[in-house]
Amino acid sequence: MGIPQLTAEKYNRLLIDYEKKTPKSKKLYEEANRYISPSGTPAYMIWHRPYPFFVKKAKGSRVFDVDGNEYVDLFMDQGISILGHNPPRVRESVARTMDKYGVHLALCEELATEWAKKINKHFPSCKRIKIVNTGNEATELAAQIARAYTGRNKIIKFQGHHHGWNAVLSYDGLAAGSGTLFTKGIPENHWENLITLPINYLDKLKGAIKENKDEIAAVIMEPLGATTGGPPFRGGFQKEVRELTEENDILLIFDEVVTAFRVALGGAQEVLGVTPDITVFGKAVGGGIPIGAVGGREDIMGVLCVLDPKANCFGLERIFPMGSFCAHPLAMAAGIATIEELEQGDYIRNSILRAEELTEGINEVAKAVKADFSAYNIYSVVHFGLTEKIKSDLSNALDWLEFNQMVRLILATNDPGVVTLPGHVYMSGVHTKEDIDNAILAFENCLRIYKR
Repeated sequence: MGIPQLTAEKYNRLLIDYEKKTPKSKKLYEEANRYISPSGTPAYMIWHRPYPFFVKKAKGSRVFDVDGNEYVDLFMDQGISILGHNPPRVRESVARTMDKYGVHLALCEELATEWAKKINKHFPSCKRIKIVNTGNEATELAAQIARAYTGRNKIIKFQGHHHGWNAVLSYDGLAAGSGTLFTKGIPENHWENLITLPINYLDKLKGAIKENKDEIAAVIMEPLGATTGGPPFRGGFQKEVRELTEENDILLIFDEVVTAFRVALGGAQEVLGVTPDITVFGKAVGGGIPIGAVGGREDIMGVLCVLDPKANCFGLERIFPMGSFCAHPLAMAAGIATIEELEQGDYIRNSILRAEELTEGINEVAKAVKADFSAYNIYSVVHFGLTEKIKSDLSNALDWLEFNQMVRLILATNDPGVVTLPGHVYMSGVHTKEDIDNAILAFENCLRIYKR
């Protein structure tokens, strides 16, 4: 059985229905497409066929477009908004900070220290923390720190794991075996010190370490699997990687951009019981304001220094990271407020429960309509798509992309619409039973369109 395709008639009917639903969005998109790349959207994940709808208001688990349509948001700012949209505590904290400092202050203030103490409280492996602006920037810095600390150049990553679009770790990202597919414009020699391996094969990792003895600085991984579990690691693999890296004096980097303060307050390392040497942060820790950070042992983070010959850390072998917006006070304020709300509420638990309900509901309707479709969740991240009977690889990558885009379009045309990412969604702590029921009904309608 191949990847299902819609007939031209069905496809055209969906486009007509969507355009009838979103005429104002269409006009706004046409104007945006004259000025904004790529394709009128700030980022490719926001792109939505035949054009993205434009949001007028967002609150809680819902978004409302300029045409007055309502959507259950399972996109949730690509996993950032675990508190839902426009949470009062975060909004009020940002407003107070703006009253004190204005929009930005590139000098020291107390919020950065308070934020870092919150991170250290829940991630005791992070004795010292360098604050940057994005997860992409943070993974790149983490690799540089590992190389500077160990004096070695090679990094091992796992196929399909996404660590940003930088010229250090983006090779073989997003899809296992993709190689340079998503790295156009980056010279081939940038990957000479990067080793990519398939997941779940410890013997291959052992072989790579043996073959590159005393050359490997670190192993980096998304600790619960690519895109938080799609596909997931086999049980115990992360602990085996930790043991192997320790035996060979290699640093272990956990990219917790998605998992920190989502799967648990202490992220994947808490639920796994595995302690990395370096942790990368982003997304939720800024409360919706751009942020990234790298944390780790004090000796490892000691390779960072200020550009002052009399500073006690100074040395020509040090790293001197810069950035006009590092520890942005609004990000610090929003991050602190978000963490405090997560500490005091049941948001993480609720998001996981809703993910389980959505997973069960999708699988029930797929069985009812006899569709070759299924879902599973890793904590509060739900993955969905065709069953394993249809293997996804680069030979049918375009068909898979087509299928995922069509599923997103069909879900959006429902009433209320449902907003997803390709093949997965992020649940928040404020999604309701009604949201889940609406989403399940939308998935059922989608599958019936394909089955008719």
